[in-house]
Amino acid sequence: MHRYFIIPVLIVFIIISLFVLYLQFFYLDWKWDVLPDNFDVKTETYQEKVLDESCDDDGEVKIIKLKKDILENRNFTDSYDITNKSSIHSIYLLPCDVKDRKFDINNDIHFSIQSINNWFLDKTKNQIINFDKKDNNLLDTTFIRVNKSIEWFTKFNTKENNKEDASSKIEKIILSNQNLFINFENKKFIIFFEGWEKRRSITNKSCGRSRYNGKVAIFYTSEKDKKIKSCTKDNINKSNKKLFGESEQTILHEILHTLKVPPKCGTNIDLKDPFHVNDNKDDIMNKVSGSLYLDFNNDDYFKHKIENCPDLSDSNYLIKVK
Repeated sequence: MHRYFIIPVLIVFIIISLFVLYLQFFYLDWKWDVLPDNFDVKTETYQEKVLDESCDDDGEVKIIKLKKDILENRNFTDSYDITNKSSIHSIYLLPCDVKDRKFDINNDIHFSIQSINNWFLDKTKNQIINFDKKDNNLLDTTFIRVNKSIEWFTKFNTKENNKEDASSKIEKIILSNQNLFINFENKKFIIFFEGWEKRRSITNKSCGRSRYNGKVAIFYTSEKDKKIKSCTKDNINKSNKKLFGESEQTILHEILHTLKVPPKCGTNIDLKDPFHVNDNKDDIMNKVSGSLYLDFNNDDYFKHKIENCPDLSDSNYLIKVK
């Protein structure tokens, strides 16, 4: 056999071997990318998809309260406000057919928000975000389940229909139920959604969404194509340890967008992506949320010295601490 034939064969063999090793030991969730939702891996059969009786994908959107969801310390409406100041209110939102992981009452959301403010205080030295809390100093989180399935939420991605994608539907649900919240006009919302957003491509997934200067920021707690049911590799905090993980970076990043961060007058605004900065990949407002800096070099959005340019440090949603 001619050596010039052997060389390309060996190259192809090596590439295939490396690809198999990658699927076997590194990207363990590959099978969830190709298997249909209704394929049962245990029985190796296709199961008929039956929606929960509480679901109604054809009718109007309604908030529902299932018997199994009524648990101790769970709030279905906004609790009494201990202050009239502007604040960020947290919501645990579930489709009708998704399992309740109790992130609102097992303190997962509380610990995650706590770690965000620990990080934020470390960077600002004297300011934190004013998250809506109860008088016992625990996070005030509202539980909401709607009569729509996860399939209804994920029917379209942003490119297919940017008015009917998951984030748009979630935003509409919150804005059309203002009666659930006290002091609605002075609140913005961080939504912990038990679901995901339909991918725009195989390589493009979103773990968080928000509207610039909007009312609603969203964190997707799940990922359709991952067995571990987490959009980020670490999911939200499960203890009061001061862990500022990948999830917390995403949550804070999206919240800051609702606070008009970064302003268009910043020094290092990414011209290709004007809602992010590009001077340091470890900046929290980099396109892929960093974890080291709240405005690297202070020349974009926090304690900068740019005249007539909004500064995050002046936001009504921040409070000073001693």
